[in-house]
This record gives sequence, structure tokens and C-alpha cells, in this order.
Amino acid sequence: MNKKRTLTAAAAVLLAASMLTACSGDEGGNPSGGNVGGNVVTSQTTPVPSTMAEEQQSQVEEIKVKDYELENKKITFLASWPRNPAKGKNKDVALELFQTRFGGEIEDITVPDADRYSRLATLISTGDAPDFFSAGDMDAFPKGAISKMFQPLDDYIDYDDEWWSDLSDLNEPFIFNGKHYVGAVGAEVDVLMIYNRAIVEENGLPDPIDLLAEDNWNWDTCKDMMNKFCAQGEGYYATDGWWVVKGFSATTGVPYVGMQDGKVVNNLRDGLLEQAQDFVYNIRKEEMAYPVWDYGWVANASNVGLGKTLFFPCGFWALTEVDTDYGLKNYGEVKDIGFVPMPKCPYVDDYYIPARVNGYMLVSGAPNPEGVACYLYCEAAAQGSEEAEQITKEQYFNEYGWTEDMWEMRQTLYDMLEEHPVFEFYTGISDELFDALDNPSKDSYHNAVSWIQTREEIFNSVQAEIDKANQVLE
Repeated sequence: MNKKRTLTAAAAVLLAASMLTACSGDEGGNPSGGNVGGNVVTSQTTPVPSTMAEEQQSQVEEIKVKDYELENKKITFLASWPRNPAKGKNKDVALELFQTRFGGEIEDITVPDADRYSRLATLISTGDAPDFFSAGDMDAFPKGAISKMFQPLDDYIDYDDEWWSDLSDLNEPFIFNGKHYVGAVGAEVDVLMIYNRAIVEENGLPDPIDLLAEDNWNWDTCKDMMNKFCAQGEGYYATDGWWVVKGFSATTGVPYVGMQDGKVVNNLRDGLLEQAQDFVYNIRKEEMAYPVWDYGWVANASNVGLGKTLFFPCGFWALTEVDTDYGLKNYGEVKDIGFVPMPKCPYVDDYYIPARVNGYMLVSGAPNPEGVACYLYCEAAAQGSEEAEQITKEQYFNEYGWTEDMWEMRQTLYDMLEEHPVFEFYTGISDELFDALDNPSKDSYHNAVSWIQTREEIFNSVQAEIDKANQVLE
């Protein structure tokens, strides 16, 4: 049976905001920070064999899912990442359900992140539309609904039935003109702090896992660790990567662009964001940030495993990859890899977790909407299943070498995420808003520019785009 999966009313409002967000456009040609890391290629592929242990297949058979009789069993998925796992990799439960219970098949159309919408528009215009598209890249709603790139799911999914009723808080905000445009099945941790526990111990520093357990993992204790680590001399850095500012900013609980009473609001002048910007500015000014600007704007996650960089804020997806630019191989032996939520902002009462949504959208002109609905029911059934959770644990241990400590922290993170998710959505309003805010919001960390100066330079242009969006949303 599905366990209850609900969010608070405040979280539901933030979830509406989240679907307007994208991680695309990070400077320096970095991966978008979406569901997977970099190294994507442009291709249209047929499914390749993937695996699931026999005992896990037996567990999947116990999961209840809505009955379907599919005439057309193939659906196509367009994204910057493939839905099918690589040959020999473990299948997740939703895909196993779709394939074995219904004979379903997913064909991936994998394109570079920046080309997703141009490719989608071309395919729609030529009558070759794919069937579904990732909502987890955080930039599809409501822009895609307003532009009619996507169509509502209500004719194919009953959001009040036993598989979707527990997800009502997650899906109700994603409504345009009275219709649901997103099949959202969960929330994901967007940024967390990765480090090497052995390196921390060798340097006589407290383990952030212990600090979190003591309710003492915050900006101050984090900064103290940074100062002591970097005191070793030149070539030692506190942080690296493209998600430093996003991660620390979200711990304030305030998005740069938020939503209140169904309206988009400009939070750039919020004092908590100013505090977060000052924090990352000081990391830069004190020369504790790894100087990507001196290395062709290329981050170096492997410095964590080498003991040269202390922390690498990154998406949870990095912990479920191995041989990639940001995968597990970079942080040392798996048994030594530690991760915790971003440290708590000392000016608020709770730990706020940077978040994104796990879900999909139905493309306009999709040739097989019934197939997409069937697959989404598989996702919803798997999301709340104890059997699926156990299978996921086994796969993490077998495929990635996870430890019990890592699994326990994953559970802790997702419990915290359910309580206080924070979603940024400035990317989903317009290209102009993204250009006005995305890189400038990082100037304090990358270029040692005062946030107050940057904020006042961009405030009016950001507000103008927000005003345009609110006119459409009325």
C-alpha cells in the first residue's frame, strides 16, 4: 500500500513555484544540475537491456498498480538525460513495472540541455512529437502550458484515485486554466554538501554528520571548519562547484523570486538573502573558493578525494553516479564519502532544503498519451511503496557501494526535505529574467562583487519581468 505523501500548505505553494525553475544556464558550460550530471549526447535511442535481480522482481510483483490494456506500448521521452538505464545497470521499480506488467517500452531522445526546447518545438511542428518531457528540470511549467507545448493530464489521470490522492498537495499547485499539467510523484534534494570523512578526521575537524545530530551544523560551524582547513596554506580550498550560492541562499528559506497568494514576488531585497550573499562573498574574499576563473571555468570535484577541497555542494544525483565529472569517484573511497544538508542559516529557526520536483509533462500532440498515463501510474505506485524503497536501498548498495551511514543520511535528508523544501523559480518566468538574475546572483562568490551593488543594478529589470508574468497568471 502507498504510504501518505503530503506536504504542508506552505510547501505546496512553494512547489507551484518550483515548476517555474530550471537549473539550466549555469555559467562555464556546466551541466544543468538536473536529474543526472554531465556528458549528455544528442541521440535517439531504443531501449537497451538493463537488469533487476530475481528477488527484486518478485518484490515488484507485490506492488499494486492500476490496470491498463495498452494498444500502443511504446512512449518516447525527450530530455537531457535518458530514462532507460545503461546496459547492465539496475532498473528502478517504476520502469520495471511499466515493462513487465504492461509490456511498456520507453524510447529516449537525449539532447544537450540547451537544445531541449528547440528540439521539442521542431518535433511538434513536424508532427513527430515525443510523448513526455521532464518536469524535474524545473523550467516547463507554466511557460510550456501557456505556450501550448504541453497538454493537461486530466483526461488520462484521475488525481483523486488511490494512487494520486496522497500526491494531491504536490500536484494541485501545478494547475493552469483549471487543468493539471504535471504528473509530480515526489520532491528531490537539489543541493547538499559532499565531503570526505577521512580527510575531515585527518585534519582534526568535527564530522558534519555529528554536528547535524547535535543540531549544530550551521553556517558558523561550517565556516570554522573552512577556516581551519584552509589554514594549511596555498592550494587548499573550502568550496568548489556551481551550486555554492544556490545552496547557501536556499538555507534562508527565501527564494530570490518567490510566490505568494498565487503571485510571483521579487525577494531580492530580503535581508536574509543579503546575509547569505555576504557569507559566500567572504569565502571568495578570503581566497577560500577554488578559483574556477583561473582554470577555464572548470570545477574540480576530484580535489575533495585528494584532500585539497573540503566541501563540494552538488545535487543528490552525484551520489548515484560513479565515473562522471561529479560522480562518486571524485570524493575518495565510497566508505569515506560523507554528505549532509547544506548548513543551517543561523538567522532562521529551521533547516531549509534546496529542492526540485520529480515528475513529467505530457507533450502536445503526443502520439501515445495513454501510454504516458500508464507509466505515470507506475511511478506513483513505486513512489509510495515499501517494496520499492527496499529495492532502491539494495541497488544503491550493490551498484554504487553505499554504506549504512549513507543510507541513513539519505533518509534524514528526505525527512527534512518534506518538512521545509525551498524552490527557486526565476528561470521559468522568461529568458530575460533568467539572464538578468542567474549569473549576477553568483557574482559575489565568483567575482567578489557586492550583492547590494548587483541587486540594485538588476532589480528593476527583474521586477519588470515579474510584472509581465503576473499579468498572464491573473
